[in-house]
Amino acid sequence: MVRFTLVALWAASLLPQVAAADAVAADHVEVELVAETSALNVDADNWLGLRIKPEDGWHVYWRNPGDSGLPTGIDWQLPAGLTAGELQWPYPHITRLGDIVNYGYGEETLLPVALHIDAAANGDSFEIHGKAHWLVCKDVCIPGSAQLSLTLPRATGDAAIDPRWRDLFAHARTQLPQPAPADWSVHFAAQGDDFSLGIRGVHLSAGGDIEFFPYASDLLNHSAPVRLANEGEHGLRLSQKLGDAFVKAPEQVDGVLVVHDGDATKAWELHATPGSVAPVPLSAAKPIAAPIAAVAAPPGGLALILLFALLGGLILNLMPCVFPMLSLKAISVLEGRGKVPRVQRGHALAYTGGVLATFGGLAGLLLILRSSGEAVGWGFQLQQPAFVAGLAYLFFAMGLSMSGVVNFGTRLMGVGQSLTTDSGYRGSFFTGVLAVAVASPCTAPFMGTALGYALAQPAAIAISVFLALGLGLALPFLLIGFFPKFGAFLPRPGAWMETFKQVMAFPLYLTVVGLLWVLGGLTDRDGMTIAMIGMTLIALALWLWNRSGWFANVLKAICVVLALALLAAPQIRLRDITSDSAAHASTGAAHEAWSEARVAELRAQGKTVFVNFTADWCLTCKVNERATLASSTVANAFAAQDVTWLEGDWTRNDPAITALLTQFNRSGVPLYLLYVKGGDAKVLPQILTPGIVVDALNP
Repeated sequence: MVRFTLVALWAASLLPQVAAADAVAADHVEVELVAETSALNVDADNWLGLRIKPEDGWHVYWRNPGDSGLPTGIDWQLPAGLTAGELQWPYPHITRLGDIVNYGYGEETLLPVALHIDAAANGDSFEIHGKAHWLVCKDVCIPGSAQLSLTLPRATGDAAIDPRWRDLFAHARTQLPQPAPADWSVHFAAQGDDFSLGIRGVHLSAGGDIEFFPYASDLLNHSAPVRLANEGEHGLRLSQKLGDAFVKAPEQVDGVLVVHDGDATKAWELHATPGSVAPVPLSAAKPIAAPIAAVAAPPGGLALILLFALLGGLILNLMPCVFPMLSLKAISVLEGRGKVPRVQRGHALAYTGGVLATFGGLAGLLLILRSSGEAVGWGFQLQQPAFVAGLAYLFFAMGLSMSGVVNFGTRLMGVGQSLTTDSGYRGSFFTGVLAVAVASPCTAPFMGTALGYALAQPAAIAISVFLALGLGLALPFLLIGFFPKFGAFLPRPGAWMETFKQVMAFPLYLTVVGLLWVLGGLTDRDGMTIAMIGMTLIALALWLWNRSGWFANVLKAICVVLALALLAAPQIRLRDITSDSAAHASTGAAHEAWSEARVAELRAQGKTVFVNFTADWCLTCKVNERATLASSTVANAFAAQDVTWLEGDWTRNDPAITALLTQFNRSGVPLYLLYVKGGDAKVLPQILTPGIVVDALNP
């Protein structure tokens, strides 16, 4: 027995030896560098693999991660004579979290890579080193990296397959996309908002299905439904909405087509060239394969969310963007105090009806857009230049009316309306409509949590939250209408009210200035100029308002029509620019443009990162930036702790920022995140003070 053992040990000593570091067990993922063979063949390609195994429920990312995330990678450190090729990518799987769609792997996966050994390479063995990096996600994302190594001998003949990894390499090869057959004809077209791909030569059975994963991350709206037309022997077509970051059609679209036909699944690498491809009708949209995860309610459930919405709407009355409309309604309340109670209640209900109808309409529109794949949030209409210009027209006209340039009568937007007759109910209703329109750039405390939760819920719950928010906005005037004793806190009506009304025109003029500034950021100086020409036409029409005669009437109509026509001018459209946070800087502090990749990189280095998600049209954001973030207290604290400031500009619709807001249960800006020394994100309040920011810097 002893002799047999000695012989076995001697035989084993003659086999090639492979020295490898143990697999690295990092946060929620295991990674390892492995080789298909037990030795390396010289003057040939050998196959290594980056083995990565996430925990159950976690996932890592493909070369195009989708709406968010970072692709897995490895940086090689190789001895002379060894050259590593590109990582090979098995086709990915789709992961959904709310409206965020990612491409990656939730199970053990091998990313093969070819390693070439030159004949002139020296040594009987080779030490291979590489630093792998990844992002592993579930409901949170954790960046990671590890130094991996592998030592393999030089093969003296054909190297033997390592039995430990035989099945893993074989399985990976079944998942790798193969070159498309030579008889396939593959073309693409970008028409309007649609990307369409046509493939002639591929045959798909009636029950078959396909997935297309482009290599370019900015080509498609990943969360939009795929529309598929199976044309039998003529091939197939698919259509999907273009991504919001798409600017110009490329000369070639590369990607992977995954064909699920019966029990067989095959992946083909496509290289599509421009051609004529008819879009697939919307009725052919595939159902979403995986259920969209709902955002969990905080402790207290729906009742607490509705309370947050009510409080947020109530506080919204005090926000600077709502103040001009609040002053208009205050005039109406003062004029009506002491009049017929039934009429006062009617006006309170009409105003509340206008608020609730507008909030309900906005909720419905947001839900429709999101169900069609659009990434939108609270205040999305302020990302449309024509809407901003039209709102500037309206406020300018109202300001001129309040200044006494023109008298519209008693039924326009609640200005000077009489609460003693039913004729003014329409004015109260539209005052409520306008109050919501002006409130849309603002996010009050409690409001962000409620809206973020609402937009990830079924329609009935989402609309309930929006209506609770509207009820909070209308609550002060509803109470005064039904409980006149609350009116005792208001001053007595008198001649001073006319002066007060004229003074309140100036906040409206300042609002117009702010809207024009937002418009300039969305377009350019030409866009602002066109809008100001339209406002001049509006002013001329108002000057002619009380003048009679056919000539005055025709001229008024011409001015109004021309002003409205200017809203469709090419200058009042989004201009194509590269996002540059510095262009929108509102403080003197130096900061960089936000990206998930940059956050992950800084956190991996153990840096403290402050992220400011803002927009030009968000007045709350601007107040915080000027009063708090630009203060010397915050600047000194950031400098002392070497804080890196990143800024995400949501003035224009940015799907990546919208997805991030959704991740933190928010539907709009401001959102402030602080990662202390690379740790998890701290969400700061929506109303900041220097003390809040400085205290949050403590681990």
